[in-house]
Amino acid sequence: MDALTVNWNALREAYEPLRVPILIGTLLVIVVSLFKDDKSKIFTSNGLTLGGNEKKDRIVKPVIKPVPDSFDWKTADPLKSYPFKEGLYKLTMGIKNLDPQDYLLVEPVHAERLQLKQKLMSNSHPDYPQGKDIRKETVFYKPEAEMAVKEYYDFVLDYMCTKYPKLYVKIGNNQVLNKTIDEVIPAHTDDKTPGEDYVVHLSKVIDEDYIILQKDPSRSGEKDGDEYFFKAGIFTFAAGFAPSERFDTPLSYIHHPIPGYEDKLKPTMNRFFDKLLPFRFVTRSNFSVQTHNKFYVDDSNKGHNLSADYEQKPLDYDSLDFEKDVHYRSERQVLTKLPKSGAVVFTIRTYLIPMAQIKKEPKEVRERFIGAINGLQGDISAYKRSKEWGPPVIKYLSDD
Repeated sequence: MDALTVNWNALREAYEPLRVPILIGTLLVIVVSLFKDDKSKIFTSNGLTLGGNEKKDRIVKPVIKPVPDSFDWKTADPLKSYPFKEGLYKLTMGIKNLDPQDYLLVEPVHAERLQLKQKLMSNSHPDYPQGKDIRKETVFYKPEAEMAVKEYYDFVLDYMCTKYPKLYVKIGNNQVLNKTIDEVIPAHTDDKTPGEDYVVHLSKVIDEDYIILQKDPSRSGEKDGDEYFFKAGIFTFAAGFAPSERFDTPLSYIHHPIPGYEDKLKPTMNRFFDKLLPFRFVTRSNFSVQTHNKFYVDDSNKGHNLSADYEQKPLDYDSLDFEKDVHYRSERQVLTKLPKSGAVVFTIRTYLIPMAQIKKEPKEVRERFIGAINGLQGDISAYKRSKEWGPPVIKYLSDD
């Protein structure tokens, strides 16, 4: 007994210094086993946590990094939005995931585009006739969108101040200076200011157009009433339609001029909008050609603006100015969903490039573009009016 007692006492004395570290280690093992995978605790928009099986409700707020100190927005290489590919055109969603870091961009045309927006929104652009109310075609807001508008505004200001801290500079607690155009805007929303004010403020922050779409339970009995409705936004760079005709309408009506949408894309698009995760960013791009330099167009560009008996014929090659008038046009579109309001935000970044600049691209790019033009057939060709501009553009790009 005495020997056993001595051995036990010795063992206890040896163990005593290790007791606290072992206890801490044991607790850490337990904690790690409970939270071993971030996916096992999922934060939802109502602040609750769900088990790992509810992956569809997962919200992961993007972490945005500042651009390098060497970043110069006036000389930065702009994105090349060249989504065309050789072959027969097929109507698909054509989406791909986008790194949140690449969501909102500041490129060399940033200030120019923001200033253009202000002219259009104030009915003061010299290229449009006096009396034409472009503002009512570009600024949109419904009171039911207030929560979504303010949620998006706060996200965008935080994003731009974080990514571009030298361009979007916080002044005190309540203001931000956009140094690219020397404009001061609110740093965040408040409960007193109406949502429509923030819709306009955003046009001084990002040069993308944006529309906010959300469900409207009061419209559920209508045709397509369970879809998302266009409830707010800025649409200054319409490419051939009057945005006001799409305002407060469901997703299907917004897309109705596009040939094949109703039969081929409508079910897929609606499912996608319903299942889109908050703060997941997806992108797609399109392309076309126009024979003028206007960003805002509501009465041309597209075939649906023509009379039923109009015959599309190739334009005269020698009468076209490929440096000043004929332009390649592309939209870089991004979709994401807001976690609190559940609204979907659709941004449209428009590129309008003189065809003379496209001709300077490598031969492979030009040949791919020519192949894509030839691939526009039937209804989609009529919609894009490619029978008019296609032959002269192909000739121009083919000549060395």
